[in-house]
Amino acid sequence: ENEKKLLEWQNSWEKAVAPLGLDVNSVPAHANALMEDLKGLFDKLKEANILQKRIDGIDRDASVFSSMVSNLVTDVARDLTGYPAEKAAMEMNLRLKETRTAYSKIQTLENQINKENLRIRQSARTITEIEVFLDTMCEEAGCKDYKDLSEAENRSLKRRELESELKALETQLLKLSVGASIEDFVKESLTVEPDSIQSELKNLSEKIDLLIKEKSHLDQTIGSERTELSKMDGSARAAALAEETQAILGGLEENIEDYASFRMAATILNQAIERFRDKNQSPVLQKASSFFSRLTSGSFEGIRAEFNDSGNPVIAGIRKNGKEIVSVSAMSEGTADQLFLSFRLAGLEEYLDKNAPIPFIVDDILIKFDDIRAKATLMALAGLSKKTQIIFFTHHRHLVNLAEKHIDPSILAIHTLNA
Repeated sequence: ENEKKLLEWQNSWEKAVAPLGLDVNSVPAHANALMEDLKGLFDKLKEANILQKRIDGIDRDASVFSSMVSNLVTDVARDLTGYPAEKAAMEMNLRLKETRTAYSKIQTLENQINKENLRIRQSARTITEIEVFLDTMCEEAGCKDYKDLSEAENRSLKRRELESELKALETQLLKLSVGASIEDFVKESLTVEPDSIQSELKNLSEKIDLLIKEKSHLDQTIGSERTELSKMDGSARAAALAEETQAILGGLEENIEDYASFRMAATILNQAIERFRDKNQSPVLQKASSFFSRLTSGSFEGIRAEFNDSGNPVIAGIRKNGKEIVSVSAMSEGTADQLFLSFRLAGLEEYLDKNAPIPFIVDDILIKFDDIRAKATLMALAGLSKKTQIIFFTHHRHLVNLAEKHIDPSILAIHTLNA
């Protein structure tokens, strides 16, 4: 029976190990070892299947990736056609990064542009408001263009300064006019010769001094008389004073007659002296007198020799009426210059009458002359130019204009020197 079971077992064992390539004589250890090897092999096959599936997935992904890259190249980068997918993808990725960076910059620049456009619009509104304001100012200032506003502002400032100065002068004139209106005071002032002001001031100052002394003397006299009046009581003292007063009056009558005689004699003597001077004055003085009358436009009749308080001979100007004598010290600075120039011109004319002509050169001698006297002087020089060459230097354009206007062009030559 045991043999039977062994035989059965051997048959079963043979069948069991046959698939493994073992014979019936193989021991279980061989079978177990083979089974372990098969198990390891199956595990490897299983891993290989898993890896194959992953490879197949990678291949599919690679195929899809290649297809997507190809489509993307076709859409956005045709120049990469034919490139390997990996290289094309890297290039497009690089371009994408560059594009994003550029896009970010574009957005930043667009934001800046928007801000600048906003500032431009705000500036345009401000400019419009300023232009409206400037147009209003131009209309008020009477300017054609706002560029002239600066000059208008300067004129306005100058006008305010002049108005302030005018107001101050009007206040001063009101004080000087002593109650008269400014118009009447100005009209009266225009009748006064400027060259006689210094002389008149000197006379008035002397009169004021005399009046002050006379007032002081009268104050003393009044005080003395009041003292005497206080002593008078109707007695013989009053009669004595009355008698003394009559004696003084009698003496005054005799003195007045002597004073009148002396004054008449002095007047006759002065007239005789003046006739003698007019008759015997030198040719230079005569010519200087004629020039002085011309240079002052007839404000003075001429000049003549006089004697000062010390008895020394001096030159004085004669007014039109021939009665007013103006000393050099009483003349204005401009008139004194005209007196000096008259003697220069008279001396030149006297020289030219006896000698060969020489050029006469002068440099800005009319600075202190008004236009009327400047014109008269230029005409006098034009007259002398018939006898000799006159060279006149000046840097005042209005004197050139006066010469061009009043002197014969045939004898006038103007040369402008460059700076």
